[in-house]
Amino acid sequence: MGAAFDFDAIGVAFVEAALDPSRWDSAMEVAEKATGSAGALLFDIKGHLPLVPCSRTMAPALDTYVRDGWIDRDERYRLINFLDRKGVTSEFDLLTSDDIAKHPYYQEFLAPFGLRWCAAIKIAAGDDFWALSLQRSIQQGPFTPDEMRQLADLSKQLGSVAQLRGQ
Repeated sequence: MGAAFDFDAIGVAFVEAALDPSRWDSAMEVAEKATGSAGALLFDIKGHLPLVPCSRTMAPALDTYVRDGWIDRDERYRLINFLDRKGVTSEFDLLTSDDIAKHPYYQEFLAPFGLRWCAAIKIAAGDDFWALSLQRSIQQGPFTPDEMRQLADLSKQLGSVAQLRGQ
C-alpha cells in the first residue's frame, strides 16, 4: 500500500468522540478512510466487550465475531504485550504467512468477509488502554514496515486523546 495516512483527521475525530461518545463509530469511519483500510474498530483492552465502536464495513464481521464465539478465540489478543511495549503490532509479531494461511481464525472467520490483515495501535493514558484495530482486505495485503512505523507515531499522538477521555 504505502499511502500517506491522514493522522490529523484521525486526531480530530478522536477528540470529538472523546467529548461526545456517540461519535465513536463515526471516528472509526474516519480512521478507516484516513488509513486506506478495509475497516476500523476500537477495542477496550480491559474488557468492556462486546460493545466495540466500528466502521460500517466492520459491523457484519463484528456481529459474527461475537455471535459465533470468535471473540473467545481471537488470536490477536496474544498481541497485547507487543502492543503495550511497541505502541503498534500486527499478526507478524506472532505468526508467519504460512501460519495465517492455515489458521481457522483467519480462514474460517476473516476470509469470508474478505479480511486478513490488521494493525493494532495503542491508545493509552493512565488506566485507559485501547487498541485501534485497522483491518485490511486479503487483496490489500498486510501493513508494510514503514506503515507500521507511521502507526507507532499515531499511537503517541492518540495518547493525549485517552487522557482527554479520562477527564
